Amino acid sequence: MDKPQYPSTPEIEYKDFIRYGSNPMNPDSFEVVISFKDNEGDIGLAQQDLVGDFKSGNLFMTYFYDSNGTWAAWDSSNNPVPPFDTLKIAYPIPVVLPEGDYSEPMKGLIYAKKAPFFAVHDRIKFQIYMYDLARHKSNVVETPVLVFEP
Repeated sequence: MDKPQYPSTPEIEYKDFIRYGSNPMNPDSFEVVISFKDNEGDIGLAQQDLVGDFKSGNLFMTYFYDSNGTWAAWDSSNNPVPPFDTLKIAYPIPVVLPEGDYSEPMKGLIYAKKAPFFAVHDRIKFQIYMYDLARHKSNVVETPVLVFEP
């Protein structure tokens, strides 16, 4: 059987946003589900790969909020403590290929869980992208608008 052929640059697609906790409008954690395709299957990072720009992970979710009908990245001018330019949540994707396998076409789902979590705004969304081990950047996807009203 022939192996499938996917692009070397990861392709991702948004699938779901799962809220955890007793109150869905104020969840204690969340999980974003995305699908991926990658020709080499090198989407995960081992502990020794978590360095530099990737020290916290290789899947990135940037927090946006509805500012009177305009989507804005939540930045230090909105909340100076802790200091940051943009709220970008990094998630380390674990290595998925067995030891000794260095290249294998792969597709699947990634469940990126973030805890603890609090929504500071009533209407938010995330822009999501990832890098593979070869530092190929995926396409950027967005969640739908996520509502956190009391």
